[in-house]
Amino acid sequence: MWHFLWIVFLALANGEEIKTIYSWNVIEYNFPNDNIRNTLISNGDYIEENNMPNGMQIWNDKVFITIPRWKNGVPSNLNFFLKNDESESPKLNPYPNWEMNDINKIDSIINIIRVRVDACDRLWGVDTGVDDILGNNTVIHQPRIIIIDLKTDKILRIYPLKSSDQTSDSFFVDLVIDVDPNNCDNTYAYISDLSGYALVVYSWAKNDSWRITHNFFYFDPRYGNYNINGFNFQWKDGLFGLSLSALQTDGYKILYFHAMSSIAEFSVSTEVLQDHTLEKSNDYYAFHFEGEKGPNSQGPSSVIDTNTGVDYFTQINRNGIACWDTNTELNPNTFILVAENNTTMVFCNDLSIDRSTNTMYVLSDNFQQLLFSKYDAKKRNFFITMFDLDFLTNACKKKDDKPKRRLPHIL
Repeated sequence: MWHFLWIVFLALANGEEIKTIYSWNVIEYNFPNDNIRNTLISNGDYIEENNMPNGMQIWNDKVFITIPRWKNGVPSNLNFFLKNDESESPKLNPYPNWEMNDINKIDSIINIIRVRVDACDRLWGVDTGVDDILGNNTVIHQPRIIIIDLKTDKILRIYPLKSSDQTSDSFFVDLVIDVDPNNCDNTYAYISDLSGYALVVYSWAKNDSWRITHNFFYFDPRYGNYNINGFNFQWKDGLFGLSLSALQTDGYKILYFHAMSSIAEFSVSTEVLQDHTLEKSNDYYAFHFEGEKGPNSQGPSSVIDTNTGVDYFTQINRNGIACWDTNTELNPNTFILVAENNTTMVFCNDLSIDRSTNTMYVLSDNFQQLLFSKYDAKKRNFFITMFDLDFLTNACKKKDDKPKRRLPHIL
């Protein structure tokens, strides 16, 4: 392990396989003019220290960034900047425009935590509809799925989640999109309900949704304790991270998933999830325990490199990212911490693979500061680090003697 971490540190020093490419003290926007910026500040609609990047997704020449309305003073929730932006701290542009992100406008985007892009060039996000979550927790509208055509910047569909999809405790934080690139109508979104301990499935073709529950979606009370850069706190967060395999021989994929407050990973065939009658998902044994990752391995998001079968995980207790080759059994020896940095990778919150450059982007945001203190505007607080995927693959497949695993859907 230390050998590979030393390789990581060398790569950081040489600026080759791993490089921090963007960083911010505070988040700034490309406001139409200074008068509008000053008015927003004076009205309390733009409070710099309350703007924290949370979600990230790469598409073509754009880097999409969500700034959730955890507190008030966030002028735009869904944003982007261009990958060729040469500034160290790019200003954000509201997406698709300012009007759609204006919380005072009817039917605007309120609070998307994460966004994902599918193979049909559509941007997906779940708008929780709640403003000032950590403060007044104001419900502006019910949760809904928003899908945007990235080639035209037009909203394709807004789908309000049904009452049967949620409970009074529901909070939708992450999603993964399962699409047939040869038939864009054959698309499913799998959405994690963090505090409602459930998975919501949405079918584009049916324009319908259903809620799936299972014991594996709950948090593990043994792993709800967090220590991040001097802050100690406890969470009961359930189902969060979702990652999707390549297409399997049976015509379906494998969804890997985990609760935030847990060190276990589980899986289920998408054949089970796509059954809107819930007959298949009601079978307890259709869901599988993959293994445990080891101490302090809790984290939110994950993503699979479908070219290699390597699953990557954010590691908030360890200020880094880890990986697991899904062709092997999962245990603490096969779950590998491939990078850590106590400055640039504190609270890694999201990650995204850029296939065009064979790289992976990781967003870290010092979330614990927003929750329990405040950001110091005189220092760097938010970072995006870029990793070469070939380098990561070599680190994650470093052992030839790993025990091979059986696919969970044919156990």
